[in-house]
Amino acid sequence: MAGKTGAGEQWGVPSSEVLVLVEDYLTDVAERAHERLGDVVGVALTTSVEGGEPVTTGASTAKAAEIDVVQYSIGVGPCLQALRGEGGQYVPDLAHDDRWGDYGPAAAGLGAHSCVSVPVLDTDDRVLGVLKVYAAKVDGLTVEQREIARDVALAMSGGLGLASALVSTSHELEDRIEAMDRRRTIDLATGVLMGRTGLGAEVAFDALRRESQNTNVKLRDLAARLLEPSGDGASSDGATDSQVGSTVQAPFSRRGQGPAGGR
Repeated sequence: MAGKTGAGEQWGVPSSEVLVLVEDYLTDVAERAHERLGDVVGVALTTSVEGGEPVTTGASTAKAAEIDVVQYSIGVGPCLQALRGEGGQYVPDLAHDDRWGDYGPAAAGLGAHSCVSVPVLDTDDRVLGVLKVYAAKVDGLTVEQREIARDVALAMSGGLGLASALVSTSHELEDRIEAMDRRRTIDLATGVLMGRTGLGAEVAFDALRRESQNTNVKLRDLAARLLEPSGDGASSDGATDSQVGSTVQAPFSRRGQGPAGGR
């Protein structure tokens, strides 16, 4: 277990690193599929991130990823159709297929004249992602190549499901760690203010909260300012420890309230 205590790292690998590991795995799957398929423009896998936005999480070539991005920017296409659960399909002539507006001609302009999109399903037939194969020729994918694409999509179902679960769990853990870190910062600042002013815990916290509202500064940021001073008692902007503390104590005098004693 890592000894680092930054958000997302205290309890293991941060979500950003988990995502990199997942992308590396899916890129490897795409590259292996490309080797089996032979002469194709590229193989790519699309998944949907939180909020439903599509993203290419693995691609065997930069060209395949570029074609994916064009489809996302246009907003329609066979891959996005499959991602919505409307089934995969083979498109033999993208340049002359007008079902998706500008997408077909745009893909052909990038060198993909035909493609197949195969949904990757979990055990409940929910779509986890879409495997795409792009070919340079019109009707450029044989029946055998399309079967290989389906076999790859079927084989990667378990791996993609596990990868999605890892990313989701890692994001959730990171969010919890950040929340704990925010709470710890506020609690420490409350303790500092109690020591400087003699306020009780609830009154000190309420003072921080009011100052946060009055100055339109987030409570955690305000709390962090009280904890900023280094060993020499100076904060990053040159203020002394006591001066930083006075930013919270000042509102009492401005409102005609003297510092209250501890409870």
